[in-house]
Amino acid sequence: MSIQTDKRIINYIKKKIRDSNNIVVVIGLEMLLEGGGVDLDSNPEHYRLEDEYGYGMEEMFSTSFFNAKVDKFYRFYKNEILSMKINATLAYNALMKLQNQGKLKTVINQNFHSVPEKFHFNHVIDLNGNLNINQCPRCNKSFEVGQIMKSEGVLVCDDCKAPIRPSIRLIGERIDTKLMTEVATACEIADILLILGRNIYNDRLEYMTTQEHEQLKVLFSKDEMETNDKVNFIIRDDICEFLPLIID
Repeated sequence: MSIQTDKRIINYIKKKIRDSNNIVVVIGLEMLLEGGGVDLDSNPEHYRLEDEYGYGMEEMFSTSFFNAKVDKFYRFYKNEILSMKINATLAYNALMKLQNQGKLKTVINQNFHSVPEKFHFNHVIDLNGNLNINQCPRCNKSFEVGQIMKSEGVLVCDDCKAPIRPSIRLIGERIDTKLMTEVATACEIADILLILGRNIYNDRLEYMTTQEHEQLKVLFSKDEMETNDKVNFIIRDDICEFLPLIID
């Protein structure tokens, strides 16, 4: 294990966590990548998707594409999103330790893939939806994600014959107002905000809140060009290696 962050910073964050009773965690893309996921919006993946499907990630993962080319959307969605294998990491063990200590109050998940099943957090907000929830847009009948994977081509409602819509936020859609309010409230009252990777939409919602009290914001990012005057520290180390160091 090789940690590049200065020990003084590690000890400072560790002390803050030890003294805190209200920590909010924002799970972003880096957590997904450390678990074996793929950044489909990266340059190499962009070229691969263009070559394989004829379209880029941003175009295929949009509302307009789903409405106009649902068969092509489903091919991409099943092959690239639903087939992505995500494993648990030591970072989740560290977060569970925080929850058992009564410090972790809210987990905000910015990814479509849910928190691994073995980890049961008390309060999870799936900000961009959850790919395990799928409904008919006409009658609201629910369908399991396994039914989508097993279907040939587009899964349609057996009652309405309408294409089943995954309950996730596609590009071009706004965040649910109720969820946004819930996220803003959780972030505003937190003593510590641990931002575990970037949002695939680059919304930076967690930076837009204002606090009437002192708050420590720590952003984990592997992007060496990343700068952000809204956070106290930017950590370049692996989340799964760094979190266990700062949680007693």
